[in-house]
Amino acid sequence: MRCGTRYPGTRYLGARYLSCAAVLFFVLGFLFAKPVFAQDAGAKERARMGVFLSNFSELHMLNFDAADVLNPEKPYAMIRFGIWHNYINNYKKRIRNCTDAGCRWGSLTIDGRYVKESIERYFGYTLKECPSVEASLAPTPADVYHYDGKLYHFEGAAGEAVYHAKVDKAWQREDGLFEMQGKMCLAEDMGDCPATFTALARKHTWKGKKTWAAVSLHTEFPE
Repeated sequence: MRCGTRYPGTRYLGARYLSCAAVLFFVLGFLFAKPVFAQDAGAKERARMGVFLSNFSELHMLNFDAADVLNPEKPYAMIRFGIWHNYINNYKKRIRNCTDAGCRWGSLTIDGRYVKESIERYFGYTLKECPSVEASLAPTPADVYHYDGKLYHFEGAAGEAVYHAKVDKAWQREDGLFEMQGKMCLAEDMGDCPATFTALARKHTWKGKKTWAAVSLHTEFPE
């Protein structure tokens, strides 16, 4: 129906103007409305999101899509995350020295159940069986993660510059995903933020608590 159409035998109805104006107001409101922010996405919620994303950025996982990380045919990135997340955050509780003769696969070990737990917590993915990441699947010999049926064997590494995420804004999109935007900052100086990022995550519940599962993270450093 066209707005303001005159029909034969009727008076020009001003009500039609009101109806069309209401429709126009709704459309313009939809086009120019601010994003609908996630529930309680104030400073406190954005801080939680920053901590969540920092679990990836501190491992130099600054650009990834979860679909690639969780590819069972190429498990390197997935197993690397599960091991090194614990190396950084749970070293005293979960990392043990290798006790095998010669420690062929590295001087450190971690129980495979902790690797599976970290993958499920941060990606929402249940790893049914722990795969080994042998030399053919690893980018370098230092990235071999051998699984002996209970423990992963690996070698430690020297520290590198660590990035933490600072979320400046976040909202829930129409498809239900949460989009987060902000800056990547040096952990030792959160005022030094050389890059920006955009991340996507979905709703996830971990041990009864509401959190997120990573979908993607993409970071840009200025040229």
